Amino acid sequence: MRDPLSTTASTNVQEPLHAPVTARSHWPEQVAVWLPLTLFFPVAWMYTGVVLFYISLLVSGNWQQKWQRLRQHPMLIPILGLSAVTAVVAVLHGKPDGAQQEFWPAFGHYQTYLFLLPFLTLQAGAWQDRALRVFFGGATLAAFLFVLSSLHVLPDVTLFRSYVIYLGNKSILLGMLLAIASGWLLCGLVARKKNSAAQWLQFLFITAVMLLLSKTRTALVIWVLMLLLMLLSRLRWNWRSLLIAALPLLAAIGLWQYALSQPRPPSCVVNTVQAAPWEKVRLRGVCTLQQIRDFSEGRRTGDDDGMRTELYRVTAGLIAEAPWSGHGIGSWMPLYRERAQGLSSATMTTPHSDYLLYLTETGVLGMLALLLIYAQQARLAWQFSRSAVSDQRRLAMPLAMLSLSMVCGAAFNAILRDGVFAMAFLVLLAVLLAGAKRPA
Repeated sequence: MRDPLSTTASTNVQEPLHAPVTARSHWPEQVAVWLPLTLFFPVAWMYTGVVLFYISLLVSGNWQQKWQRLRQHPMLIPILGLSAVTAVVAVLHGKPDGAQQEFWPAFGHYQTYLFLLPFLTLQAGAWQDRALRVFFGGATLAAFLFVLSSLHVLPDVTLFRSYVIYLGNKSILLGMLLAIASGWLLCGLVARKKNSAAQWLQFLFITAVMLLLSKTRTALVIWVLMLLLMLLSRLRWNWRSLLIAALPLLAAIGLWQYALSQPRPPSCVVNTVQAAPWEKVRLRGVCTLQQIRDFSEGRRTGDDDGMRTELYRVTAGLIAEAPWSGHGIGSWMPLYRERAQGLSSATMTTPHSDYLLYLTETGVLGMLALLLIYAQQARLAWQFSRSAVSDQRRLAMPLAMLSLSMVCGAAFNAILRDGVFAMAFLVLLAVLLAGAKRPA
């Protein structure tokens, strides 16, 4: 069986079996293989797949082995740590005034990572390779659907609606998934000594659709960051490497100067602009960089995208009032609406950033607990890259890329608050983290 990310075949060392192996003992892995495909369709598909996985896990048996895998997994303590910190904050502050009904749903959002724990009971194996191929197949299908949508031949039905019209977080997620698939495919192309024309075409097709047809700037940002991460991982301390490293910096300076020299676009709500795909990409870049300049100079932008600057400014004031333990679970929305009266962003339900949300409601303590999880994911990627097991080495860069995508995505979207984002990232993490163990 060919590995989708490297030239080596699956050589994972299986753990010794202390319980009889039955057909149903492999059901969880068989269900998990197909979960990445559900990410590209309506949210109900993804939740149905996850529920089926949990059911298959319950009937699969071998509980002692599963408990040992979970107990020895490096992600267990950081995940429980985040839940413990948010529980302490909830007890300290209680239910915020004016948001009693929002408390329990908000508290549940902080426990999102707990849904990963059942997946951590899976052992590593060939099912991970199959799951990656299913993910790449889903990304190729999604790219094809975006092309059909751009040609106005895709029907506006529930199954395809997020490809036809902009549906907020679901549309953003599709772009991010294409960016991740593009980065992972490129990782495999670089790792292999020989690649077929079909493999290159798949990478180029997904990348082109992500850049030209997806409806999100976040996808472009994380894609660029993933490329930089790959570049930095292959640099050596010599003049040639330093010159190569300087190219992205020079390109960034050139893009900044170009964007600031352009006239202000009449509208930065790109999804409503009638223009060619490449013109929309240019417009997104120009608008984003001009808004960064306006925000740094204290000027207010005049369109819907500029509401983010209001969110950042008002939320920063809330954070400064209670920096250590925050204002309490579920407090952001009532506090923000009270302080943002008369502003265009007064009706927002989230600050569009996990970091701002955590700092406002749980303070520095909650923020550090979240960052500890991300740091553990990065640490595992580093350990995988130095593992004696070839299967773990080949998953090191994809895990690093996915962790970087989550860190970056959390800056511009509340990805852990919204199950559309959170469950999708947890499914991909489950594929990469299966079988990891703490060192003895």
